[in-house]
Amino acid sequence: MATSPYRGHGCRAYERQRDALKRRCQSTGQGCTNCGQPFDYNNPNSPQGFTADHPTPLAAGGTLLGQQLVPLCRACNARKGSTVAPTIRPAS
Repeated sequence: MATSPYRGHGCRAYERQRDALKRRCQSTGQGCTNCGQPFDYNNPNSPQGFTADHPTPLAAGGTLLGQQLVPLCRACNARKGSTVAPTIRPAS
């Protein structure tokens, strides 16, 4: 049986890294790394909801842990998909 590259995405170590990043963004007022818009923490499923993104996606050979996570809004994270971080651009 083949193993999925996404296995373990919900592991506690990843969740701790994500939660620490979210707390840091909330306390400093940092917005999306890509578009700069503030996060909508009250509605996490909105386009401006907070997500913690892997700069090198799992599908492109990235790892779950040991890699910095970057804060992206849901809209930018969806636009980025499984590309490597420097290729993302704000919507026009």
